Amino acid sequence: MKYVSLLLHMYQPPTQDIDLVAEIDAECYKPLTKLLARSGARVAVNMNYSLTEHLEKLESISLENLASAGNLEFTDSGAYHPIFPLIEEDDIRRQLQLNRDGNRRLLGNNYNPTGVFPPEMAYSPKLPQIFSSMNYNWTVTDDIPWAWTGRDVPSSTILKVGDVAVFLRSNFWSNRISFHGEDGSGMAEEIVTGMHQWTGDKDAYILIAMDGETYGHHRKGTIERFLAPFLEAFQNRKDAVMVTPGELLGRFPSVSADVPPGSWSTTTEDLEADKPWPLWDDPDNRIHVKLRKLLQDVRDIARLCKSGRVASLADKMLYSCPFWWASEGRFNAAQVRRGLLTILQTAQAIYAETGDRSMMDRIMTSACSIPVITGEDATNA
Repeated sequence: MKYVSLLLHMYQPPTQDIDLVAEIDAECYKPLTKLLARSGARVAVNMNYSLTEHLEKLESISLENLASAGNLEFTDSGAYHPIFPLIEEDDIRRQLQLNRDGNRRLLGNNYNPTGVFPPEMAYSPKLPQIFSSMNYNWTVTDDIPWAWTGRDVPSSTILKVGDVAVFLRSNFWSNRISFHGEDGSGMAEEIVTGMHQWTGDKDAYILIAMDGETYGHHRKGTIERFLAPFLEAFQNRKDAVMVTPGELLGRFPSVSADVPPGSWSTTTEDLEADKPWPLWDDPDNRIHVKLRKLLQDVRDIARLCKSGRVASLADKMLYSCPFWWASEGRFNAAQVRRGLLTILQTAQAIYAETGDRSMMDRIMTSACSIPVITGEDATNA
């Protein structure tokens, strides 16, 4: 039997315009969650609390659709989408707890995740021990860093780091669907045929993952044209079935392994340059370096405060998007400044609590040295 696991990741940043969230909800989340609930397909869903918080404000039926879908396996993540390898352990734990508490409140008892989708699938060896201590038993990252080490991507065993299974997302099939998927039933046939060619007649699995916004928002019409027939195709097959990642754990043996760091955007060129998370932590990108230092300074000061407002703002300012928008080929000064503003709002809340003018002066001086403020050419950032 061939096992195909599909994981859909849905997220909007805490700074997103609510009107744009409403537009994406209409194009994607509402029809997508309706299809998932109606189909009965065994699919994994990651929805960061940053998005469910927006959908609550919109009173979206998308949340009701998800809450009623007993066929789905939910995963936990960082509530406000920080890059886990780049933040402190206490913040990783806090983000996971905020995500679980917030989504459980909005999605009900069906929200009971045993796995973690690290934002951007950004993985580092420190994460499994943290996840295990919080009673999660699996996580996921991309297969490119693993394959880059010269090892075959597993298909009939599950990698394990300590007590936590680490699934490898198929970069090839995930991106083929995300960017080229038009015929859902045809793609299902292509995947299963490819699995037979790869693994012969033995039992094997594959994990496919992409942004949920791919369907209906980034690619119009693909909920009806691709995803619905894709899910239906597996209901009628005798040689392949869709399962959730958690269900794979009971079907395949595990093997201990050292899983290398990386993300689902990391390329072999990045790995050769020793940059496992270059879209968020590139030492050659001066915006990354200066923004990261400012963020860390404000976070360290915020830890000393008792204010709930400071804590809430500090949680949100960790979101990953400003660094992504500061990366080569993606540069958007307005989005970087939006992230910078969340950091300064946190500093301002700290100042309101402590009255520490020297702290505020220091933070403002640091912020004003970042190229998106100084007006330097972004291509040299």
